[in-house]
Amino acid sequence: MIKKYVVGLSGGIGSGKTVASDHFAKLGVNVVDTDILARKIVEPGAPALIELSVAFGDVILNSLGELDRNELRKRAFSSDENKAKLDQITHPAIYKEALVQIEASESTYCLVVVPLLSKESAFTAMMDRIVVVAADIETKITRVEKRSQLSRNEVLQIMDTQLSDEQREEFADDIIENNSTLEHVYTEVERLHEIYIGLSKKLNNFS
Repeated sequence: MIKKYVVGLSGGIGSGKTVASDHFAKLGVNVVDTDILARKIVEPGAPALIELSVAFGDVILNSLGELDRNELRKRAFSSDENKAKLDQITHPAIYKEALVQIEASESTYCLVVVPLLSKESAFTAMMDRIVVVAADIETKITRVEKRSQLSRNEVLQIMDTQLSDEQREEFADDIIENNSTLEHVYTEVERLHEIYIGLSKKLNNFS
């Protein structure tokens, strides 16, 4: 039986995770993005959305039965207890859907993008290799300011809720430094791609 070789990709806001994961995808790697899964599990009629409406009330749904993210955010982040309730519903659903997509993956290895990956995450346990995209704080702030309406202080507040690059690098196997050009990121992705193909084949005793 062929074991799926899973590479996890993480990085903070403005680090360039998407640039890296998109290039892995261009190289033919199946990419499972947990941000996308987080939206999928709360589509109308999805079990997780039903659980959320029971936990937080139908006020989190609009007239079409769709999730009102602002209403959910107000209630879920009003207390630690409510935030824990949100996580208890959404995290297992995202994890379960990720497993389905990993199993369906047909590339030599599968890339799983988890922005908020940590040592304690259930996702970490499933990964054979972890790559972190890192960048200087000022570089990340500038990127986010350019692409969004967030102020510098708002970006810093978001960063304060996330792991630092140094903390991520403690459990990373590989690091892509993204302080310069797109070409540098592409070159690093292509270099790591060949390594991951080799490791995947070695895992399954292929020559």
